[in-house]
Amino acid sequence: MKDQDDFVHDIERQARELEEFMGNEMLDIIEVEGLNHFEESFDNEGFTDEVLEKWEPRKTTDTRGRDITRYRTNRVGKAGELNRYGRKNQGRKILTGHDSGGDKLKNSLRGDKIPGGVEFASDKEYAEVHNEGSDIMPKRQFMGSSKQLDENILKKVDRELDNIFDRK
Repeated sequence: MKDQDDFVHDIERQARELEEFMGNEMLDIIEVEGLNHFEESFDNEGFTDEVLEKWEPRKTTDTRGRDITRYRTNRVGKAGELNRYGRKNQGRKILTGHDSGGDKLKNSLRGDKIPGGVEFASDKEYAEVHNEGSDIMPKRQFMGSSKQLDENILKKVDRELDNIFDRK
């Protein structure tokens, strides 16, 4: 009789934990994993669906093909020194600002829990233009559906479910 009571208590505990997990904890996992994945896009300078798709480099020439990061020189075959714009851009990651601390777009990402899932968004007006691209700006996607993100979420959810059902 004791074994049967223990079995019933285990089933009840697992049902409670599963209900709690499905209600809150699973959405927390999706939110955290999603935000981490989208923030990694800025570190990688590209978006990862199945593989990393790098962003197009920042423009460094004007409409006439001249280098806008260097002073002009009249010496044939020699590049001029970097100008102020060139010095600021040297080593700067794509989609980061000059004097603004740099990560405003990256830090604006948020996840909101909604019935049945998590909605990711940014409060920056220019986020959509960067993510989708436009006629004058190349697409530099940092948010969207991703198979790698789905796999990461699935692994974490599986691990949590194993913990619920393996615990005694």
